[in-house]
Amino acid sequence: MAIDPTLAYPRSTANEPTRDASMIGRTAIGQQLISSDIALALCKMVITHWCGEDECDAQLPFTVEDGSNVWKVRGSRVLKPGADASDRGPICMSISKLDAAIVSFTE
Repeated sequence: MAIDPTLAYPRSTANEPTRDASMIGRTAIGQQLISSDIALALCKMVITHWCGEDECDAQLPFTVEDGSNVWKVRGSRVLKPGADASDRGPICMSISKLDAAIVSFTE
């Protein structure tokens, strides 16, 4: 699936949910449902689920930046010199302001 980088979310395919009229209308008027606090909470929940609570704690404190149509959440873990290839650096996640779709997640 090709992703249009100008959108906050990829276009739907047969395996993904489609937007109904309530979200199409919100998109048309530019209403954004997701605050920076919600984006931060979602990011922490996903990291805890995917990587574990210890990894989430290791990423503290998180920063949240305004990326126009997304919130950019970034952990603060720093790789030490001589770190193993399997060691994680800061986790970064971009979350749509419209509907909380995760549009990028790098670990």
